[in-house]
Amino acid sequence: MSNSKQVNPDQDIQYNFAYLIDTSDSVGNNTLRQAKDAYTNLTESLIETGIADVSQFAIIPFGSDASLQTPANATEVISTIEGLSGNGFTNFDAALNTAYEFFSSQPSGTKNIAYFLSDGYSTIGGSFEDSAKSLQEVADVQAYGFGLANIQELRIIDSDQPDIVPEASELASKFSASVGGLISSNPESVDSNTDRDNDIEIASAPPSETNQAVEDKSSDSTGQEIEKKDEEKLVDDSGVGSPLELSEPETPSTSPELEISDVAGLGADLETSTDRELPVVDIEDISIEEGDSGSSTAQFTVNLSSPATEEVQFSYETIDVTAASGSDYNQTSGQITIPIGETSAEIDVEINGDTEVEPNEEFTIKLSELSSATFANQQTEYSKAVVIENDDVIENSTIVPTDETPITQIPDNESLFDGNILDLESFNGEVTIDFAVDGNASYRNSAGLYKIDDAQGTITDPITGNQFTPSDGEAYTQLAIQLQEPNLELSLDAQNTITTLEGGSNYGLLFFTNLDGDSPEGNEVYFSFSEANSDKIEHIRSLGNNTLGLEDLFSGGDNDFNDMVIRADIAQI
Repeated sequence: MSNSKQVNPDQDIQYNFAYLIDTSDSVGNNTLRQAKDAYTNLTESLIETGIADVSQFAIIPFGSDASLQTPANATEVISTIEGLSGNGFTNFDAALNTAYEFFSSQPSGTKNIAYFLSDGYSTIGGSFEDSAKSLQEVADVQAYGFGLANIQELRIIDSDQPDIVPEASELASKFSASVGGLISSNPESVDSNTDRDNDIEIASAPPSETNQAVEDKSSDSTGQEIEKKDEEKLVDDSGVGSPLELSEPETPSTSPELEISDVAGLGADLETSTDRELPVVDIEDISIEEGDSGSSTAQFTVNLSSPATEEVQFSYETIDVTAASGSDYNQTSGQITIPIGETSAEIDVEINGDTEVEPNEEFTIKLSELSSATFANQQTEYSKAVVIENDDVIENSTIVPTDETPITQIPDNESLFDGNILDLESFNGEVTIDFAVDGNASYRNSAGLYKIDDAQGTITDPITGNQFTPSDGEAYTQLAIQLQEPNLELSLDAQNTITTLEGGSNYGLLFFTNLDGDSPEGNEVYFSFSEANSDKIEHIRSLGNNTLGLEDLFSGGDNDFNDMVIRADIAQI
């Protein structure tokens, strides 16, 4: 790096650095390249400041699991970073535990610093809160995220406040800035009383040049005035030939002795972590019965994660999904201001009633042009779905056509879905179900069913007898796919599919997205249980009236849940 200065830290102090680098499949080759460049730049900064000379390093790449590499020196650190490649899911717990083991093996009295980097959520390995707390007890943990990284999860990991950037290419300046902060906060490196000749350069005049003005390195106008004032004080107008004594500085809050101009170059603009944390905006879930006539009001509550420290403003508008503005509801738009100190605001939308028997209908409300707050995952827009619940029922006829075998009559409003799972526990024997599929997806998707042991989604390996829950990550994903009902594929290509399932059982849904690989986000499989999803976000939602809505974009996308809409009806018991 240009203009950097050798700091020569105290040789009695050992630094230990752990680089925890997310190398899961979701990172992508180009983004991983940028992340590796950032860690390389960080290491070069430590080399040029001399900190690397008294440091031990650990490289901890993590995907489905984590590994520990301990290069012998900083040069080997860079070559190790260059050799990293991506694979697997994302296991925060394994990475944090590996870092803890590394720091715990170091002697006491060392300065331990961990740089943690990820692009998303922990998708495997379960809870990592305990391992994060353990690591924070032995090290200063700095968590960084980019892209769709989850700020809430990074807050658990970071010792203070995490930092998220939109693009991985911006990480290099963040890392460099942290090195500048490390130097400026190191007591040994700024102690003006030390007699170490090679420490940070002292700008006060040497003994043989007592009359020379103390040079202030500030380039602003205030610094120039101070320098000029000090020069005037040193002018000998008393007629006495002996030099004047330097007076004590009147304002010691700024240390003029330290020449920090070169050190500042290490961290670009020496960014600090003093950026205030903006409140996060979201909207509570809402559904409303349409009614038989007149209109009713759907009221959205827009919440802030913390009270506004200045006025929060945003625009809103309603957008049709399966509901039509003007007939099912009245389209609305406008701008909302949440005053200082408040944490919520309301948006009202009129819903129009009718007596027509129809499926549940849906529209979304979109927020944009947000100021003084942020949406989750640093998105520029935020959408929330509203379900208009059908409350009109067809009268079932009990007339049986001549010469046809009567079938079991299905009770009115028989509920087949319990939340997001297909619930057939109340039926005996085989149940024939007619699935109707519709949707507005941009990519080719499909869905299937797999038998689950209970409403929590537990499944059992038929060979080993081992049980897995949705929080078991990749192991759960692979077994659920193996347990998928054969010869059943729900897709827009086959809009009606009839299949026979076992009564007395529950079934979860698998949703396979982007089968042609057209989406830049890649293909994913999502489940009825959000904790089994790679992004921990709900992708399958009950729309009522035996209908499920599916969202195919990673991290919730536009949250319209109309990429695939599946309705189930019993054909025969």
